[in-house]
Amino acid sequence: MHFTAVLLAGVLAKLGHAAYHLQDDYSAANFFNMFNFDTFDDPTHGYVNYVDQATANSQGLLRTTNGQVTFGVDHTNIASGRGRTSIRLTSKAQYTRGLVVVDLAHMPGSICGAWPAFWMTGPNWPNSGEIDIIEGVNTGSQNQITMHTGPGCTLAGSSCQGALGCHIKPPGSNNYGTNFNNAGGGVYAMEWTSGYINVWFWPRGSVPSDALGANPSPSTWGAATASFVGGDNCNIDQHFQNNHIVFTTTFCGDWAGSVWGQDGTCSALAGSCQDYVQNHPEAFAEAYWTVNSLKVYKSDQDAPSANVANMQMKPIASPIDARPVNQTTTSELAAQNATSPPVVQVAAQAPSAAQPSQHTRAQGEAYESTETGTANISIVARKVEEGKPVLQDTLDAAVSPAEDGSTEAHSTRKVSRHLYRHAHHLHRS
Repeated sequence: MHFTAVLLAGVLAKLGHAAYHLQDDYSAANFFNMFNFDTFDDPTHGYVNYVDQATANSQGLLRTTNGQVTFGVDHTNIASGRGRTSIRLTSKAQYTRGLVVVDLAHMPGSICGAWPAFWMTGPNWPNSGEIDIIEGVNTGSQNQITMHTGPGCTLAGSSCQGALGCHIKPPGSNNYGTNFNNAGGGVYAMEWTSGYINVWFWPRGSVPSDALGANPSPSTWGAATASFVGGDNCNIDQHFQNNHIVFTTTFCGDWAGSVWGQDGTCSALAGSCQDYVQNHPEAFAEAYWTVNSLKVYKSDQDAPSANVANMQMKPIASPIDARPVNQTTTSELAAQNATSPPVVQVAAQAPSAAQPSQHTRAQGEAYESTETGTANISIVARKVEEGKPVLQDTLDAAVSPAEDGSTEAHSTRKVSRHLYRHAHHLHRS
């Protein structure tokens, strides 16, 4: 039993721990060249005038100093026309899966009327998905991490369809706005795989040493700040693809404007959000971003996988009162016994139309494996680790139902199920 647990835990650790390499470095020297400056009307109906790079530069809204990039909004003039002048940046590159890590020295403060966001979105919104990594409005002190999709996706216990999306508010008050800035900023990381989308936040002084290095390893970072786990409830590959990175600072609009009256501090300043934003430019001196670093990494094994270190053990009942999901490590997975087997949500590769019906066991059913199947599990484990095809007979034997309720059966059941999921896409019959 000890041999089996150690062997399989080790293999799963390797399967779940994607190796990442640097794909794009948005360094200060190239930062603005890697983005488009959008000038269209704000799709969220904000009171904002997005301008091109030349205009932004001539008005002093952007600069690069000592390896830092800073860009903000007009905070000297009464606004007119479309609204207060600002910058909207959309990356020229598109991404499907990967790891995005941003180190911010400053983000727009918790200012009445402001609606800043650092996010990702694809074409044909919302059908290609939207990942809001940082977002908030008005005097808010907490970040709101949100997923938006087309119909048919439920994450974090809530439908992600359309404008409302499904969101998690991380604990603490130093992850957004003025408090974030007063604490010296921090780092956000978003890992997007076929099985889950995880977001981490670290305040300054608590950032993992490898987070901005050449080969970051999210599997060593501990529990994510927010975790959105796919599976039968949401096929992430179908709902998220070809996303651009976006920085925006808009005003009022569909969110900040609609809740203006609910914020006692803001509503006391002016009768409407637009009135305040238009006539109080001095209020927006802190509405700027300062980026120390922005990097995008690609996995060396960019294929559907279940990250054992970040499996969601139970759904979050309400995204409004959301807390970080419970996590389990590889060693804990191997050690869990039969007394209270958890319901594990993991991401399985969706079977293709070409796969025969007997292959549907990878769709979330729990199959047992006892000591009699240890040899077959070992074979599958070795082949999966080496990326080699697995014969169907061997695969079936490794995940055949157990006839007892022993601790060994429950321990290997969970492991063999993951092996089946990983081996299934390597099968060539």
